[in-house]
Amino acid sequence: MTEYRQRKILYIEDDMTSRELIADILKEFGFKFYGASRSLEGIRMATEVVPDLILMDINLPDMDGYETTTLLKSIKSLEHTPIVALTGETDHNARERILAAGCQGFIAKPVIIDEFITRIEEYLQGKKETLAADVEKKQLTEYNIRLGEKLQRKIAELEKANDNLKMMNEELNISKNQLTDYNNRLYAMNNIANELRVQNSPGELLQILPEQVVKGFGVDRCLIFEYNDENQKLDLLYSSGLTEKQQKKLRFSLDISFYEKLKRELKILWIQDPSEIPDANLNKMARELNSQSFLIASLTGFSSRQDATSIFQSIAMYVNDDSDNDAAISKPNKYIIFVDRGRTYIPFASYEIRVLKSFLQTASIIYENMMLYHKLMKLYRIKEQEAFTDPLTNVFNYRYFQNEIEREIVRSKRHNNSVSVAMIDVDNFKQYNDTQGHLQGDEALKLIARTIIKNIRKSDTLARYGGDEFVMILPELD
Repeated sequence: MTEYRQRKILYIEDDMTSRELIADILKEFGFKFYGASRSLEGIRMATEVVPDLILMDINLPDMDGYETTTLLKSIKSLEHTPIVALTGETDHNARERILAAGCQGFIAKPVIIDEFITRIEEYLQGKKETLAADVEKKQLTEYNIRLGEKLQRKIAELEKANDNLKMMNEELNISKNQLTDYNNRLYAMNNIANELRVQNSPGELLQILPEQVVKGFGVDRCLIFEYNDENQKLDLLYSSGLTEKQQKKLRFSLDISFYEKLKRELKILWIQDPSEIPDANLNKMARELNSQSFLIASLTGFSSRQDATSIFQSIAMYVNDDSDNDAAISKPNKYIIFVDRGRTYIPFASYEIRVLKSFLQTASIIYENMMLYHKLMKLYRIKEQEAFTDPLTNVFNYRYFQNEIEREIVRSKRHNNSVSVAMIDVDNFKQYNDTQGHLQGDEALKLIARTIIKNIRKSDTLARYGGDEFVMILPELD
């Protein structure tokens, strides 16, 4: 069967672990492996490399395996390429459905290596699993029905999208003067959004936001409060349009039930008349600010991204923020933004509200993306360090040593330099550990690691080999 080795096999699978496992198996047996994580990526790769066989999972994120098979078979250069489903699908009808869709075979996970390779070579030789005519007809009928239903859903979605576009066009059909001002506001919104995106941290974004809103939208004041749901207080963080004296005097409260309603239901509250204010604390705030027409919104709950909070909570399990730059991302969904025209008594026009609402949504998304980015980067740095660091001694671990010694050997050969490896074993450590206790034993290992680091060169590498053993890589040393 060796004549089938060096054949090209493409595996379309969104699970990276499964993809890498199959890649290792196929490469070990001499096959040339190509991998794709999504259907469209796999189709593109298949047209480029024209593989001898395509392996594919049924459940893919962008398009299921049945549709992918149909598309692959419709490409002339691939019409004779065998396609085999490799999946952990437990549905007893899965095999029938995938064969009806055009696959030559079906391999269930987990695979047994020898059997798997045998099956692969059989499919390369032309083996094709078949269905009884009545079963195939039934599955094709059901498959066509599913495709038809999906097409109908897509058509409905497009019709709904077209209806939404029509509604938007109708809303934009305003007077000439308003349209000019509207475009100016949109231009300002785009400029401000671009300015927000280039900030280095969520805290910097919040700091510049009030001034940018005042300048870009022609309002008199913009205030950002941090809401403390324990004491229901609003603490002024940043503002534009207030004197220092006014900033020091501002102390407001907001009922937790109103805050939750604002965040979840109202999103943005537009007050055109003080008599419309629905909350006593908010009424008091308007009086103290002498505000007649204003907007108030929960900045970090306005983007309608309901998954953001759960993402932040998940990341918070791994990351403890203690830096100044991260202070603003430790408490998502706790910021209130207040915008008004001060004492001019000029109410907001409806089109201004639309632009401001759109801007606040954009700002909220930018802010949440920035928070998520900072959290993920912090988690990445932590996990990257954990992957190559011994948690007890804080020196490199055995895994890092393995990678580094391989690189150092290659480097020494390339430059014709020497490299040495020194092993260090702590004598009588087990006896010391047993008599003094594990805590003292741990402290001894830490002390030994620190002492070695102080006495080696910067170019040297120290790693914990395991237990009471350390190893050093010493470049350019015989």
